[in-house]
Amino acid sequence: MKPDCPGEVRFLSQEDVIEAGATDAGRCVDRMDAVFELYDRDRVVMGENGHYLHGHMTTFPNGLADPDAERLRPGSRFGAMPAYVGGDIDAVGVKWYGSVTARPDEESAPRSGPILVLSDPDTSRPLTVMDGAVVSSMRTGSMAALGARYLQGERATTATVLGPGAVGQASALALDAILSLAEIRIYHPERWKATAFRDAMRERVSARITATDSIREAVSGADVTVAAASPNPPPRIDASWLGDDSTVIQLGDLRVDLHGFDADRIFCDVRRHPLEFERQVGWEFTAAYTAAVEGDDHPLALSDVRTLHELAAGIDTEPTAGRSILSSLGLPMEDIAWGAEVYRNAVADGLGRTLSFRSEPHFGTPY
Repeated sequence: MKPDCPGEVRFLSQEDVIEAGATDAGRCVDRMDAVFELYDRDRVVMGENGHYLHGHMTTFPNGLADPDAERLRPGSRFGAMPAYVGGDIDAVGVKWYGSVTARPDEESAPRSGPILVLSDPDTSRPLTVMDGAVVSSMRTGSMAALGARYLQGERATTATVLGPGAVGQASALALDAILSLAEIRIYHPERWKATAFRDAMRERVSARITATDSIREAVSGADVTVAAASPNPPPRIDASWLGDDSTVIQLGDLRVDLHGFDADRIFCDVRRHPLEFERQVGWEFTAAYTAAVEGDDHPLALSDVRTLHELAAGIDTEPTAGRSILSSLGLPMEDIAWGAEVYRNAVADGLGRTLSFRSEPHFGTPY
């Protein structure tokens, strides 16, 4: 992946990345499928020896020294998610994001989207600085559709999305593009938010959209349930509400008893990913997963957890029908894979703006 010319970087706005195809849900799901196959073939590099690191996190603690303690928000975290993806993607980069906590006098915390930076893996030259919010939401929602493709496939006619936010919207687009759905149910405890989602999305998906404020009603009878809600607090699913052949896909935090699923139908993107996520970020779901595979009773052997990358590579050919759950917490290889395609489309279409960092290095070799 070569730069436009040495020293130039292409800046891509949200409008640019959308015009370059970032919201093409079907294509994004196929890219996610390809990147997980590449991962299984050892053609992806991420953090830690097993290449499963979600990212490198800096989290503000309680008890910061003055005057920082008065200005900064304890619990806020800033993360860098670097990865290299080989094959025809052949891209290296990093997603940078911040997530700050709300102060007592605020109804919600300030939000800002991530940025994505890609470099030439051969020369190390930066290629692009791009809006990462749409890319991030689409790759996350596409992971729901990819999981549903492998675990339910043509059997799925009804899908539920818990949470009408950005990830919920992307999930609905991807599920509708990949599955032959008759109905998509959207849940929020404040019904008007679910109704607003229905009204905004009904022209963008072919399936009928039903809004509800009852989580039990939303989940009961659904072939696929996607947890895409805020972790404050996370939604709770009682496994008894689920059908005998149904799939839960955990993108956001979730409260659910893992014992409610078939013992051989517990899936992860990468086995150790939830363990690392629990240490760095910590969600109720990742705490439950960690307790299940590392707790005193060890009710679930880590080696028994099935993985999406083995499904994508054709290594895992065991049946998937049953009551299953897939944890997909977001890996940097997903952002790099989809961001690289969007960047190449932008270059081909002449989108964005190229700027030069320098003409000559200020500190050149003096001899």
